[in-house]
Amino acid sequence: MTRFAEDRRGRVPFALVGILLLVGASTFGAALSTRGPDRMDRDVDVAMERTSVQTTAAVRSAVAEAGREAAAEPVTTPAETPYGQLLSDETPFRDALRLRIYLRIRDRLSATRYRRGDVTAVASLAEGTTPADLRRGMARIEMRGVENGTALRVTVRNLTVTARESGRVVASERRDRTVTVSTPVLALHDRATTFETRLNRGPLDGQGLSRRLTARLYPIAWARGYAQHYGVAPIANVVATRHVEMATNGAVLEAQRAAFGRSDPTGRRAMQRARLEFGVDEFAAGTSVDGAMADRILPRPNPGPEPSASLPSRHDPDGASPNRSMDVDVGSTSGRALVDLRTGTAQSNRSLAAVLRAAYRVETELRTTRRQTYAEPRPAPEEPGEEWSLTGTDVTTTATADPSVGSTPDARGGERRLGAFARHVALDRRVTWTWERGNETTTTTGEWTERYRVGVTLVGTYAPNGTAPDRPTRPRFERGGPLDGPNLADVSGKAERRLVEEQGGRDAVAVAVADDTLDARERVVYGDRPAELRAWTNEDLTAFRTRLANVTVSVGAGKVATYTVNPPERLASELRRRRAELIDAPAGYRGVADRGRVGARVALLDATVRRLERRAADHNETRRALNTVLRRVGVGSTERLHRILRLRNAPTPPEQASLPGSPPGGPVGVVPDGSPAYLTVASVSHDRASGVPPSRPYHPLSAKNLNLFAAPYGDAADAMVDAGGGPSGVRLRTAGRVLVAAESASNASARESRRDLQSSVSDSVDIVRTRARRVVRNETRLTRLEARAAVAEGVARWDGAGRRALAASNGSLAAAIATAADARASEPDPGRRDRLKTRLDAAIVATRRLEAVTVAETRVNETVAQVQRRAIERTASAAGDRVKSTYLNGSLGRVASGLPVAPVPGYWYATVNVWDVRVRGAYARFTLRTRRGTSATTPGASVQYVRDGSTVRLDVDGDGETERLGRDERIAFETGTVVAVAVPPYRGGVGDVDGNADERAGTWPRPGCTSWKRTACRDAE
Repeated sequence: MTRFAEDRRGRVPFALVGILLLVGASTFGAALSTRGPDRMDRDVDVAMERTSVQTTAAVRSAVAEAGREAAAEPVTTPAETPYGQLLSDETPFRDALRLRIYLRIRDRLSATRYRRGDVTAVASLAEGTTPADLRRGMARIEMRGVENGTALRVTVRNLTVTARESGRVVASERRDRTVTVSTPVLALHDRATTFETRLNRGPLDGQGLSRRLTARLYPIAWARGYAQHYGVAPIANVVATRHVEMATNGAVLEAQRAAFGRSDPTGRRAMQRARLEFGVDEFAAGTSVDGAMADRILPRPNPGPEPSASLPSRHDPDGASPNRSMDVDVGSTSGRALVDLRTGTAQSNRSLAAVLRAAYRVETELRTTRRQTYAEPRPAPEEPGEEWSLTGTDVTTTATADPSVGSTPDARGGERRLGAFARHVALDRRVTWTWERGNETTTTTGEWTERYRVGVTLVGTYAPNGTAPDRPTRPRFERGGPLDGPNLADVSGKAERRLVEEQGGRDAVAVAVADDTLDARERVVYGDRPAELRAWTNEDLTAFRTRLANVTVSVGAGKVATYTVNPPERLASELRRRRAELIDAPAGYRGVADRGRVGARVALLDATVRRLERRAADHNETRRALNTVLRRVGVGSTERLHRILRLRNAPTPPEQASLPGSPPGGPVGVVPDGSPAYLTVASVSHDRASGVPPSRPYHPLSAKNLNLFAAPYGDAADAMVDAGGGPSGVRLRTAGRVLVAAESASNASARESRRDLQSSVSDSVDIVRTRARRVVRNETRLTRLEARAAVAEGVARWDGAGRRALAASNGSLAAAIATAADARASEPDPGRRDRLKTRLDAAIVATRRLEAVTVAETRVNETVAQVQRRAIERTASAAGDRVKSTYLNGSLGRVASGLPVAPVPGYWYATVNVWDVRVRGAYARFTLRTRRGTSATTPGASVQYVRDGSTVRLDVDGDGETERLGRDERIAFETGTVVAVAVPPYRGGVGDVDGNADERAGTWPRPGCTSWKRTACRDAE
C-alpha cells in the first residue's frame, strides 16, 4: 500500500498556487480602488427618478390650477395682440387653456429640483417666451376630456429631465408625461356654449329659447286676445312688453334645465315673484315694466323667506287656444247665391227661370214614310234639228195633296207620339230644254207624273237639359204631379206649329216628303209651366239654402291664425263631396215640376260652390299679399308662421342634473347662477345684482314687439286690402266703429275730426239707402213713396251715422228694412220677408264694395288719434296703466283690429293678427358652479366657470406685467318669434288699440349698460 506522502496523483505545482494568489490580490485591489464612482451613479439614478416623480406631480398640479383659472376667466374672443393671436378664432377657450397649462407647467418645473450628494436633477420644457416660442410650447401640450368631461387628460411631449454634477451634465432624458386631472373645465365650457347656442336659436333651427318663448307667448296672446274680443277684460295691448319679459325669463329657465339639468334657484324664485306680480291669468291691462316692479322681482341679497302664496293656475278661456278647432259654415254665401239665382245673375245663364224652363224641354221631330204608287218615265231630250246644242234643263213641279187614311210611322222607344197624318201626293213635272245653234236659241219640253202615298208622325222626346240627377219622371205628357200641372201635355200643339205650320202646313209637309225636300231638323219646344211653380220652388229653395248654410268644416284655429288653411276651399270641397246627400233627389220624379224643383236645388248648390271657389281664390290672393307684408317686416311667410306654431311644443330632452363620470372624475353637479337672475327691461343696479358693475345701471333685456294689424286702420292692413282687389280707403264697418268710439270726445279738435268723419260716413250710408230703396221696389209691389218710407223706417231703428253704418255691415239693416217693407205690402206672402232680406243683404254687401262707400283713411286715423289722446289726458292722474287700458279698450275696443280672413271686405270667417316679437338679452355675469361627488367633503370639488364680459389678461412672458389675451364675452342672446291669433269674426277683432303698434322696451336694440359707447361700458366693467 502506497503511503499518502509517497502518492503523487492530484498534486498541483506550488508555482501555480502562487500565481493564483497574485492574480486574486490584484483583482481585489482594483475593486477597492473604484468604490467612489459607483456611489455617484446611484445618486444620479435616484435624482432622476425623484425628479421625474415630482415632475408628474407638478404637471398634475399645474393642470388643475390652469383649469380653475381658465374657467374663472374663459376666453371666448381672442385679442388682436401678439399673444392674443396664439389663440384661434374657432377654439379660443381650449387654446387659452392649453397656453395656461403650458405656462403653469413651466412655472412649476422651474421650482422642481432634487439634489442627492453632488448631483442635482431638474425638469424643463426648454422653450422661450416669445410668441413663436410659446406657440411651439403649446404644440407640445395635448389635452382632451375624459369621463364625460369630468376629467382632463393632458400629455406633455418631450419633457426634459437633466442631472448635473458640479455644473457638468451627467444624465439627460426626454419623455412624454400624461396625467389625468379631475376637473370638469371642458364640460363646463361646452355646456355653457350649448346653453348660449340654445338661447340664440331661431324657432325653426331647433330646440332653444325662441321655441320655448313661442310656447309661452301663445297661451298669453290667445287668452288676452279672446278676452279683448269678447270684452271680458279691458285690454288695449294684447301682447305687451311685460308678457314678453316674463315669457322670455321662463323660456331661459327652461333652456337652463335643458343645458345643465337644473335651472338657477334664484331665477326660479324671481320668476315666481314675477308671476304673482304680473297676474297674467287675471288679464291685467298694464303694458309697462318700471323700476319699482323690477325691484320687487329682484330684491336685495338675503331678502328673507320667499312668499308662501301658491302660483296662480294657468288656464285659458274656453276656446282660446290655437289647438282648438273652428267650425266654419257656408253661412250667407248660399243666400247670396240664391239671390243671384232668383234675379238671373248667376253664371252660365243659370237663373231660376232658365232652370225651371229647362225642366220642361222636349225635343221634337217628324218621322215620315213615302211609297211611290205611280210613275211615268221621264222623257229624254229631243233635238229640234241638226247642229243644235243642249245648253240648259229646267224642271218645274205642280203638286196636289189629298187626305188619306193610310198608316203613319210609329214612335220609337222613349218617344211620345204627338200627332200624325197621311196624304196622297201627285207631282206633275214639266221639263224645259234650252238649245242653241250659233246665235239662235230654241226650247223643247217634256212632261211626266209621279204619285206617292205619304205618312207623317210628330214625335217628341223628353230631354231636360238641367243638371238634376237622372231619374224616371212620371207623369210627363199628362197632367199630374205635386201641383197637378199640365206637365208636357201641351207640347203637341207647339210641336205642330214648329214642325208643320212653320213649313207651310200638313199638305206642304206631305209634298216636301214626296219631293224629298223636307227640312227634317229637330225642333225644341218647352211645355207651359204652372203659375204656382216659381213660388213652390222658391219655398223649397229657401229651406235648401238654410241647409247649405249650415254645412260646416272644422279647421284648426292655429292654421286659420297663420293663414295656412283655406276655409272657402274646404267648404267647396265639402259641398262637392256631399252633393248627392244635400240634393236628396227622389228615386223618381213626381212629374216635370218635381224635376224642376230638384234642378233648382242643383243650380243653387253649384252657384254656392262657384261663389266659394271665387272666395278661395281671393283667400289665396290675400295670403300672397300677407306673405309680402310678412317678408317686408322680416317675419318670413305664412308657412313659416305655421311651422313656428307647430314646433312650439316639440319635446326637449334635458341634460342630466350631474355630469356622470368614473374616477378620477366622478359625477359633477352643475348649478347655473345668473346675475341678474331675472332679466328685466328695467334698469338693474349693483345692489340688486352683484354681477352688475357698480355705479353703472344695467339693462339685461331689451324687447321689440310689432303688431302687424293694429288700430288705427292702415299700414299692413292697407296693403292687404289693396292686394285683395278691394276698394281703397277704410271699410264702412271700421269707419262706423271709430265714429261710435269717438262719441265721448269733448275737446274742440276731437269734435272737429269727429264731425268730418260723421259727414263721410253719412254720405256712405245714403248710398246704401238708395240701393236698398231700389231693391224694395223691384222685389215688391210697393210704390216709390212706400218703398222710401219702408227703407226710412228700417234705418230709423239706429241713431247716428256710426251705428247705421255698423247695422249695414252686420246684416241687421237688411233685416229691419225687409220687415218694414213686408208689413207695408198689401197681399200676404209668407216667404216674402225672407226673400227680401236675402236680396237686400246681397245688395248692401255689393254696395259696400264700391269705392264711393269707403271712407278716407286720413279722417279715420285722425279721429282714432284724438280718442287716444283724450284717453291719455283723462288718465294722466290715474294710478297706473290699468285705468288707461280700461278706458282705451272701452273707447277703441270696438274699432276693428286685425286682418279679416279673406275675402275682404265681405263676409269672413275669423279675424287674425300677428305679433313679431324680438328679444335681446345679456347676463351681467353668468356662473356655473360645480359640486363634485355625493359628499361635500370630496377634495378638489369646486370649479367656477364665470362669464362676465371682462378682459382676460395673463403674464405670458414672466415680466410681471399681464398681457391681453382676449375677452370673456357675456352670455348673450338675440332671438325672436312670431305669434298669430285668430278670433271669431265681427266685434272689435283682435289687436293693439293703444296706438303703440311698434312697442320697444329696455335699451333696444342692445341690452347691457346704459351708455352705448362700448369703451365706456367696458371701462365700467
